[in-house]
Amino acid sequence: MPDVFNCIERKVREIFGEAPVCVHVGNVDECDIKRHPTYSKFRTEAISAGVRSAPTSRLWESLIAIGRLCDLDGRDAWRLVILDCIVPCFRSVSSKISRDFGVEREEIRSAMVATVLEVWKDTSVGVPPRHVRDRMVKAAFGVAYQCGSAASSEYSMDDVEELVRSENWTQGSTPRASSIIDIDSIRDAGVAEQIRGERLGALFQGVGCFGAVQGFHDELRAGRRSGSVGRASELPRSQISNPNLYYYASDLYPSFIGIQEAANVMGISNSAASRLVRAGQFPFPVARAGRSYKVSVKALMHFKGIPDAIVHVDDIENGALHAGGGAE
Repeated sequence: MPDVFNCIERKVREIFGEAPVCVHVGNVDECDIKRHPTYSKFRTEAISAGVRSAPTSRLWESLIAIGRLCDLDGRDAWRLVILDCIVPCFRSVSSKISRDFGVEREEIRSAMVATVLEVWKDTSVGVPPRHVRDRMVKAAFGVAYQCGSAASSEYSMDDVEELVRSENWTQGSTPRASSIIDIDSIRDAGVAEQIRGERLGALFQGVGCFGAVQGFHDELRAGRRSGSVGRASELPRSQISNPNLYYYASDLYPSFIGIQEAANVMGISNSAASRLVRAGQFPFPVARAGRSYKVSVKALMHFKGIPDAIVHVDDIENGALHAGGGAE
């Protein structure tokens, strides 16, 4: 089976060659911007911008828009360009899953491309261009792991730990397992719990606030604070070394935050949030504290679809170590 990634790259280079390309209006001669890169330089910049942050990239917003316009004209050149600028970040993960699960690499890659095209079609209406690329990538990672897990219905803790050792997803590297694994599909509850904790630890390490988490952990270990999860809570792990070292993710946050902080998380303005509260149309109950409003963090997490996971001290610290920096 031919490698579909190589076929896409070869076809796009046949179309554009080394001539300048315009992602603004699709035609260099009609564009007000006079300086345009060759396709090779454009592709390098697009790949890098997508890895850094596609939702904030003007280049990717233009790329998705011009792809949609070409679809209306019945042309697929820019759709192929979009694929060509996405699939490089699929190469290493497809090779790793192929090696670990014994699945044909080309089969995984073909499934990833097919999934990307399905998402492209499904997001043609109602999805802002800046969000399309990340949806395509997320869906492709998911189907790649499904291909592997379907070929190996039983897997051990060692299998998952090996995946978790993968580097953070950057250009030319393998994405972390937590970014591609659907935890709900994992049969071993202990493995699922570990990955949840490591994912959360990597998140805190990535945003540079693991020092505060480490202080919380030190208090748990010293007995100055008790874990909020006891044996009666039916933890997913069958064997629990110390229940006091388990807690809910929400324990790391304040119980309530101000309306402005909540509005920022929800992606709306402070004034809009205040109007919704006053009109009784806020999506969940809000506490009134004097002249101000307080928003429950647990309610906000539920609204955003963030699970209040049960985590263990060791798991979350392992996640911080995998993220590159370790516990402070």
